[in-house]
Amino acid sequence: MTLALAFLGFLLITALVMSAYYTLTTESPIAERLRAVGAAQTADGRRKPAEGPAFAWLSNLLAGIGKFGFGGDEKSLSNMLSVAGYRGPNATVLFLGVRTIVSFGPAILLIITQIAAGRPLNTALLYAFFALLFGHALCNYMMRRRARKRIVILRGSLPDALDLMVVSLEAGLGLNATIERVAEERSAMNDPLGFEFSSVSRELREGRGREEALRSLGERNGVDDLKSLSALIIQSDRLGASMAKTLRSHADVLRTKRRQRAEEEARKLPVKMLFPLAFFILPALFVVAVGPAMLRLGKLFDQIGGRVGG
Repeated sequence: MTLALAFLGFLLITALVMSAYYTLTTESPIAERLRAVGAAQTADGRRKPAEGPAFAWLSNLLAGIGKFGFGGDEKSLSNMLSVAGYRGPNATVLFLGVRTIVSFGPAILLIITQIAAGRPLNTALLYAFFALLFGHALCNYMMRRRARKRIVILRGSLPDALDLMVVSLEAGLGLNATIERVAEERSAMNDPLGFEFSSVSRELREGRGREEALRSLGERNGVDDLKSLSALIIQSDRLGASMAKTLRSHADVLRTKRRQRAEEEARKLPVKMLFPLAFFILPALFVVAVGPAMLRLGKLFDQIGGRVGG
């Protein structure tokens, strides 16, 4: 009876908090539709895997749970998801749905098991609180980790893409055709940068302005090199400068920066190796090198002690 009352009380409080939050942050149907249309227009051009009936209901369930999740309208969360590559009208609510399940699911399970085992209620709530924090932090960490990994991939493949753009421009292609050509070549390599250029090419074909599409390319990925490239192309287009020479110079700059970042990471290696060396390698070497001598010294002291005692 106590277990059932505790479980029902926890569910009631959770439902009241989520309902109050959803009531305060809900949008009108018109605003939701406008936001969905705007997100669909700015969605990236990556090929989406076909969602069959087995995954459609799961996606809808997670989106429904995400609407009751905390932080559903946070702009920073939407930006981070965009940098990580998760875009679309339901990206935020899907992530919030997953995070809610990962956070509250183990917490509720811990409360039930702890109370069923006869543990005190305050102990069960404490364990549930730590499980909720761990699940919440784990989802955020995985999202940020994917965002950082994607930024590194985009930053590393940008100089090669610029070289291809220079070759295409010097061959007589226009800027729009060059972007489309780079998108085709890089997308065939399953490169995130190729998917981003595909998105820009599609936006240009749909009638969006070149300046707006290029600025959106830099903003939605969180890569400083892409932002500087977009600003450089826009400025060169306005001034009528040679685009091929400009991009060749910028590619050299980016390649130099890539080499400098590699050298910086190489200089950090001795510091990063210090702790594994001190805690894992040196103790083993100490045991192997000094262990036999210590055993001999122990036997020697035992013999000396036996003689003195005799």
